[in-house]
Amino acid sequence: MSQRTKQKKPNRHLARESAIEALYAWHNGGNDAAMIPAILADRIQQEERQAQDEAYFREMVMGVTEQVDALDALIAKAVQGRSLRSIAHVELNILRMATWELQTRLEIPYKVIINEALELTRDYADEPSRGFINGVLDKIAQSLRVQEIKA
Repeated sequence: MSQRTKQKKPNRHLARESAIEALYAWHNGGNDAAMIPAILADRIQQEERQAQDEAYFREMVMGVTEQVDALDALIAKAVQGRSLRSIAHVELNILRMATWELQTRLEIPYKVIINEALELTRDYADEPSRGFINGVLDKIAQSLRVQEIKA
């Protein structure tokens, strides 16, 4: 077997799981940027996450935490009439993460991003949250990925 066959591609789904856990910890810690290095290190060292795409995990957490106000503004526009404070922390951070991906990772199809967010919702939130997350992300995708949706 060649070296390429043996090497596994870094897993982005695991990176997203680590990111949602890191963002949840950061959010519950009062959005303190000083906490981020320790949170990142903790998630990277976990045995079950060894196959994760570590670079993507770091990029996602840093991107979301650095752009949280802009992401929250996009989310607030999509949830019309509902305060972001009324959204459970895990749901809000899934929305932030997916919105960041929709906005910055144009090489990833919007349907993949939404599907990944729904998978995380299934694993980390309750069933009614899936419909809410899907609806909000669909609205955000329609504003951020106009050309892709038309195609």
